[in-house]
Amino acid sequence: MPEFLNYYGKLFEQSKVMERIMPRSVTHKELKDHFPYLFTEYNHKQFSTADVVGINKGLLEPIYDLIDRGGKRWRPCLGLAFAECFGRDATKLDDDIYYTCGLTEIVHNGSLMADDVEDKSLMRRGQPCTYIKYGIDYAINSGTMMYYIPIAKMPNFIPQPALQLELGRIYHEEMVNLHFGQNWDISWHHGTLVPTEDQYIQMVINKTSVLPRICMRFIGAIMDLKPQ
Repeated sequence: MPEFLNYYGKLFEQSKVMERIMPRSVTHKELKDHFPYLFTEYNHKQFSTADVVGINKGLLEPIYDLIDRGGKRWRPCLGLAFAECFGRDATKLDDDIYYTCGLTEIVHNGSLMADDVEDKSLMRRGQPCTYIKYGIDYAINSGTMMYYIPIAKMPNFIPQPALQLELGRIYHEEMVNLHFGQNWDISWHHGTLVPTEDQYIQMVINKTSVLPRICMRFIGAIMDLKPQ
């Protein structure tokens, strides 16, 4: 890996931002702190009796089992480098930029869980895929949760309501793009057609490019970088 990616990768790991967005495990108190919207007002006392073991073993453990296997982390590295090119100091651990990079990496790993189920893959990063190790039901639920937790945590890192709205709009646009791209990939694997070069490039733009594009569009909006 190029040295500059190692530099930004170390900064990203040191920030622990993914664990601030999505904890590795929770106690009853931490469940309320991290997910205050989990229960409605009329039954808020249920935080003290919730099955936190089920949350930790069935949701958070599969998520971090995959994340801890590693990966190149080039998307958050790209985000930090991009922000620094436009005046941010990556060593300052600005919450808004690191939040964006953490969101990108969490959602990317969630998409890998789904991808492995859809492709019937056997190994991911040198170990059995999540759905093989934990079961299809846990993998689908955990992978889907990884799409939602970072957005639910946005107010913790992005206090401006107008900016939250803009980032939410970008996120939903790109996640729709992601699923169109994934559909084309799946469809062609089933032999519906042999794609043209242009169709294949369109699939890549709508699938592979989505996560780094979310990262760049988020940082652009946060730093108010207007496209030319």
